[in-house]
Amino acid sequence: MNEKTHNSNLHQESSARGEKRLFEIYNDKFIKVVTNNIIKNTSYHLNLSMLAPWPVRHRNISWQWLSAVIYFSLTTLAYTAYLLYFQESGKLERLLPFIIVFLLLSLAAFLMFLYRSPNVTEFKTRYGNCVVLSLLYNNPNKKEFKSFIDEIKLRSLTASQAVKIDKKQMLDIEMNELRRLRNEGIITQNHYADAKARIIQVRL
Repeated sequence: MNEKTHNSNLHQESSARGEKRLFEIYNDKFIKVVTNNIIKNTSYHLNLSMLAPWPVRHRNISWQWLSAVIYFSLTTLAYTAYLLYFQESGKLERLLPFIIVFLLLSLAAFLMFLYRSPNVTEFKTRYGNCVVLSLLYNNPNKKEFKSFIDEIKLRSLTASQAVKIDKKQMLDIEMNELRRLRNEGIITQNHYADAKARIIQVRL
């Protein structure tokens, strides 16, 4: 059995998401991804040759949770202003619990907004255009993050150029890899179906 050669790794943590991520490049052309959070733990690996070496950065704003943050924050401010205007002990005692509740709801909504709106850099597959690698932007810091992203880009290019197979075989390999990732729960059925349709279109 071939010995595993470690190249480099990147550790990421997100307090808002309660999540830890480990990315490890090994044997010059593979990357292992381990994610631990409050919901579930996942681990999978990818052949870097199947990645398009042009990552995309985006922040997918969760407008529902942003609306919840605004609503609960405004409600808290309204109750607080009301108490300050009517400084009667009876009203203070009755409304103070409501202010505390809405303050906690505002905090909870804000945390969910951060969780549902990650600022990420994503790598997609070469032909299916399916996101299979997502890294938290500038985490743990800008220098380490940029260095690791540059290494992924370089190694994905090198790995794809080293593959001595034709385009049809590359399409078959990507399809099989995407099927494996779907079966492992890394990508959804919808994402797999969309990627499959794109690959079939490229074949035509």
